[in-house]
Amino acid sequence: MNSINGSDKGINSVSGFSNWQALALSSPTVGVVFFMGPMGVIQGIYAKYYGVALTTLAAVLLLGRIFDAVTDPLIGHCSDRYRARTGTRKPFMLVGGLCLIPSSYFLFVPPEEVSVMYFTLWSLLFYLALTVLTIPKYAWASELYLDSVERTSFFTVLYFVGQVGSLLFFLIPFLPLFATSEITPDTLRVSFMIGATLLMLGLYCALKYVPNGPPSVLEKGIEKDKRHKVKTTVFKDIYNAVKGNKPFQIFALAYMSSGFGIGMFSGLFFIFVDAFLGQGKLFATLSIVGLVAGLLLTPIVYKVVLLLGKKTTWLVAGATVLIGILYISQLSPGEGVFVELVVIYMIILIGVTCSSVIAMPMLSDTVDYGLLNDSTERRGTYFSIFTLMTKAQMALGLSLGLALAGWMGFDVTATTHDESSAFAIHLAISWIPAVILTIGLFFIWCYPLDEHRCAIIARRLQRQAQRDSLVT
Repeated sequence: MNSINGSDKGINSVSGFSNWQALALSSPTVGVVFFMGPMGVIQGIYAKYYGVALTTLAAVLLLGRIFDAVTDPLIGHCSDRYRARTGTRKPFMLVGGLCLIPSSYFLFVPPEEVSVMYFTLWSLLFYLALTVLTIPKYAWASELYLDSVERTSFFTVLYFVGQVGSLLFFLIPFLPLFATSEITPDTLRVSFMIGATLLMLGLYCALKYVPNGPPSVLEKGIEKDKRHKVKTTVFKDIYNAVKGNKPFQIFALAYMSSGFGIGMFSGLFFIFVDAFLGQGKLFATLSIVGLVAGLLLTPIVYKVVLLLGKKTTWLVAGATVLIGILYISQLSPGEGVFVELVVIYMIILIGVTCSSVIAMPMLSDTVDYGLLNDSTERRGTYFSIFTLMTKAQMALGLSLGLALAGWMGFDVTATTHDESSAFAIHLAISWIPAVILTIGLFFIWCYPLDEHRCAIIARRLQRQAQRDSLVT
């Protein structure tokens, strides 16, 4: 590949993609993230109301990520191959959305007697359906935007729309249907019906109004060859994608380290607030305050990214989250703890919002680098790795946190906690995540792609596409 360190003048990519189509592509995210809201508290619900042990929940979540290690790359690979042959990824999104609805129902509305096998089965099916829907959606969006600024703008909109979905979920406990603002099994039952409606409406808009995207490199090769055969395997695709793409390797290390630390914190946050601090009735209020703040912060974060660049913004965001999570270890039950909790939660939220906005644009930059290297379309494969990493962050972080807290004697059902119990929850939600986040900051510092290099890559890809169109 030619050097990308110097200047390279050319015409910037223009997607020709309308604002309405961008919103239509983003719209399924409202329902998807709405369904993800319960997944942030589901372990607490199953432990508190159905008597499932924390260590058992940790084992199930770990099993799920092992399952994902097989299914996510397979779906990404198949999505790329199908896109190459047909020019679209839409059927994957449709199947994933239709399967997500029943799996959500059985997971969120379980029978009174819940077995470990029941929770395991529906958790696996939920995440499988989510993968079939989200990997093609992210790859599709990345194909529609080549320009780095346009891409960052779209993924900022995508994050904003997702925050709306989360906000809607945490408003459910305040409906007059319920006697308390706590998140309970009754809350999840109503949430399912609303989430299913939002998801179906979003899928309709995306599949009807959004174009398939430009022809891919792989698609052109198949058109020339007419054999419709692709002689690659799933894991060979992953190996080929990763081996020569140093920016992606460093991005993956940084994303996993940072996300693993945040995953430990966020996975235990509901249990920390509800079972340890005794503020469960105010958890929905806290979440709403945070989500509203996140919505207000999102356009500001976008401006900050344009000003500082994605790498610098990520460094500042990671340091902010690190400070906030360290301070969490100073919180203990008491009358004034809620105000203190809100303040520190806002600090953490600022960092998480910045990291969330720039994650997929940065991933897309590394995908472009790989495409320029070997002229092979693997966006689905890259996004399958990203999706696997995202789920692994939460599940593995939560599994480790739950296991540590459970092994060290923290009891979710207890009304009071001694020093050893406080030590267990603080270790799992604050001290160990802080160490992992520090490692993540180191890898962020090593990330090699800045805005100048990304612009050069985008121009060269556009020139390559123009030459291919003339040949074909």
